[in-house]
Amino acid sequence: MSDVIIIGGGPAGSTLGSYLSLAGIDNIILEQANHPRPHVGESLVTSTLVPFKEIGFLETMEREGFVKKFGAAWHAFSGNELSIPFKEWPHYGIDQDYTYHVDRSKFDHLLLKHAESLGSKVYQGVRVKQVLIEDGKAVGVRAQVGEAEFDLHAPIVVDASGRNTVLGRQLGIKDNDPIFNQYAVHTWFKGMKRSETDTGDYIHIYFLPVERGWAWQIPITDEITSVGVVAEREVFRQSHNDVAEFFNTYARSNPALSAALAPAEQINAFKTEADYSYKMQRFVGDGWLLVGDAARFVDPIFSSGVSVALFSAKLASEQIRRAFEMDDFSEAIFQPYEDRLLSGVQVWYEFIRLYYKLLPLFTHFIQSKEHRTQIQELLQGLVFDRKQVPVLDAMREYIKKVEASEHHLFKPQLTSVPID
Repeated sequence: MSDVIIIGGGPAGSTLGSYLSLAGIDNIILEQANHPRPHVGESLVTSTLVPFKEIGFLETMEREGFVKKFGAAWHAFSGNELSIPFKEWPHYGIDQDYTYHVDRSKFDHLLLKHAESLGSKVYQGVRVKQVLIEDGKAVGVRAQVGEAEFDLHAPIVVDASGRNTVLGRQLGIKDNDPIFNQYAVHTWFKGMKRSETDTGDYIHIYFLPVERGWAWQIPITDEITSVGVVAEREVFRQSHNDVAEFFNTYARSNPALSAALAPAEQINAFKTEADYSYKMQRFVGDGWLLVGDAARFVDPIFSSGVSVALFSAKLASEQIRRAFEMDDFSEAIFQPYEDRLLSGVQVWYEFIRLYYKLLPLFTHFIQSKEHRTQIQELLQGLVFDRKQVPVLDAMREYIKKVEASEHHLFKPQLTSVPID
């Protein structure tokens, strides 16, 4: 019997295991896949540096030579490019002006190995079929290896299964987002032209001429670049489910992205991602917690996924330590974790909704001296308190002003995303 069973060995599960081992709490990580495994989500925000430092993983990030990410840039149809370098806004606890772009298969594998090196017992190729519930309390899991099934028990079970959402599906508490129904097609290219204005390897976001449409450009190595096209699922359906047609049509629709792709050679098959946004009705219960994507997944426009995974693991580990100190594994003891995480992801969610509503008017706020610092805080994933970012109220007021003016120049550029 272990103290904690963690379902999933992705960034959330591995980081949680690392924190728990450092606190002297015995834990098992059960991972369905065998690492290294392919995964999308290659760009990290600077807030990830805090957990990396705390669990001793930052040295690994440096040693492995991941591409350094110094900022973010946005490209309008007109060809205008606006950017924010991270060095503009230093933050306590972060003493470098860059984060990283990563090959997720390599990154996830290294992080899982790190958790194991700290003391987590890691078992790969193990599928968790269900969480065992007795008298309303999680007491363990039923797992499967090959054809064999077996039960494991622990006073705490943590679902870090990502978008598999093992416990959320089992309990019927998963709600798909009523607003966002995005679809993405992505692949890697060799020899893609990178922006001459870069002072480092930025993430590049391209506006596309379709509602809520955008594309990413992320350097994976000196030669390889990840490119993904994102739009509403209905837009994808209009392409008759032809992923190549969908990708090429919209990737070539932004002049800057089209030019960057001109000399490039596609080096792997197209991959797709769907059902981007959802949330669980609750993140904790008696004997269980949800972390990372197993709790909440917000549209990936600002690369928030890994940051939420790492910080949810950090916050969950703090509450789990308290649970063992109090010998109390009830929902009530875990509730502060849910409150804190929910506050943070709601800030992300509101920011993203306003972004899509304003797009591409969002660049107005990037250039604003009054609001630029708060925008940068948001982009770096460092905000967990809504009161810290009144810029969100300013964005709402700006939208209302445009909507109320019949002949406002920017009114045609507002999208249909509701903001209330």
